[in-house]
Amino acid sequence: MSEGSRLQASGSRLPSPCYACVFLPPVTGQPAPEPGLLLEIAQGFSPRYERHRDDLISIDVRGLERFIGSKANLCCTGEPSMRAIGEELLRAAEANGVRAHVALARTRMAALILAHARPGLTVVAPGEEATTLATVPIAVLTRIAGCVIPPRQTTRDDGSADIAALFTQWALVTLGELAALPADDLTARIGRQGSVWQAIARGEDIRPLVPTEPDERFAGSLELEWPIDGLEPLSFVLTRLLEPLSTQLERRDRGAAALHVTLDLVTRDVHARHLELPTPIRDVRTLRTLALLDIEAHPPAAAIDRITVVIDPTPGRIVQHTLFTRPLPTPEQLSTLLARLGAVMGQDRIGAPAPIDTYRPGAFAMRAFATEHRPQTQPQPLVPSSQSPAASALRRCRQPVPARVIAKAGQPLRVTSDRRGYAGGSVVTAAGPWRTSGDWWADGAERAGEPSKAGEAGRAGEAGREKHSALSYPPHPPYLPHLTCSAWSRTEWDVALSDGAVYRVFHDELRDAWFIDGIFD
Repeated sequence: MSEGSRLQASGSRLPSPCYACVFLPPVTGQPAPEPGLLLEIAQGFSPRYERHRDDLISIDVRGLERFIGSKANLCCTGEPSMRAIGEELLRAAEANGVRAHVALARTRMAALILAHARPGLTVVAPGEEATTLATVPIAVLTRIAGCVIPPRQTTRDDGSADIAALFTQWALVTLGELAALPADDLTARIGRQGSVWQAIARGEDIRPLVPTEPDERFAGSLELEWPIDGLEPLSFVLTRLLEPLSTQLERRDRGAAALHVTLDLVTRDVHARHLELPTPIRDVRTLRTLALLDIEAHPPAAAIDRITVVIDPTPGRIVQHTLFTRPLPTPEQLSTLLARLGAVMGQDRIGAPAPIDTYRPGAFAMRAFATEHRPQTQPQPLVPSSQSPAASALRRCRQPVPARVIAKAGQPLRVTSDRRGYAGGSVVTAAGPWRTSGDWWADGAERAGEPSKAGEAGRAGEAGREKHSALSYPPHPPYLPHLTCSAWSRTEWDVALSDGAVYRVFHDELRDAWFIDGIFD
């Protein structure tokens, strides 16, 4: 038999709801109280409390009358016992050097409003919530709006500043006047939030108290009796540390967003590794495999004496595949695959391309894969509208194609190439030139005033070409943008050939060579 059934069988009733709200009003000339002050006060009275702001908290104080009220020989079910609880809350606030507004009522909404409206201690008798709130100014609603209703519901669709200003325009002064309005007419005028605000004005709870959970640390540490220096014994130790952490994450409905492994070595050095996970994970085998692969790629310099594992938690991932689509790989499988690829190829060679702040064609950076993508609210049409103007597309060559160009005064007159699939012919129309350059500010790059000298050296002979071979295009693989890169300087032209092809060509001033950069469709 449950506890509630035993109480009902014995003729007893469950304790009636009772809420206490503590508000710390701002004091001119004094610093704001510490953010955790109210949490310390609430934890001393009840494990069920909800933190609204740093200066406002709601506490479920039901059952405290058996401890606090009995000390003063007061009634255990009436207003005197509630007042004794409020006085204890005031004394706790004064002991911490702050002056607080405390309100106790059978509904949390009534306690929230009265804590903002009246200083000192306010106790509402059971059943008197609406009567007590009737004289409270309606402007108090703006001070509690963010605590009881999401911000998107506190304004009207027509853009009114706040709900209190709207009610003021209606000549409403007190909460009692708002509570007396016809509910159907109020809902028809301002929508569903009208009935919600009217319920608040009457002191009715529109949602239950959501307890604030204390910050929980997901960490484990193990000091070894004998040092270890291999991956196999390290695997057993990591499993022992990760199993309780995985159970703790599952109970809290959390997943690991980042994994921090700290190895204390026998040389008194510390070898720390940090893994950013692409999706929340709490599987022990997956976390262990990821940690081992990372340590294998970055081994410690000596034997390990102590191991510490810290997990940064995040809300768990909810996955629900649709009925008619192929299921995606699980986050655990994807994370393990990426870690194995990174161990074999290197972390800088896997990932998703991302643009970088440069004008250099084809340059990009690598970033970690994202396993979750936000769906597009308005998908783009695949076929352009018939009203949209026709536009040409430039298909860039992944590696510029070397070309032979006959030019006069820098303007191409004929373009040919030995690459298969690229036609050649006389230039019918040419647009240009325009000059593009960059990366001259990078370490080890040529200075901005030296391109012409480099071109002269290249034209001087093979020795000059070998001297400036580091300036060839592209100077480094595009998937390794972090390497030191040289300056680049190009003169570009768009040319239409006699065979109908339209190319974008450029002259590399540093190598004194021509290339085909792309084809216009």
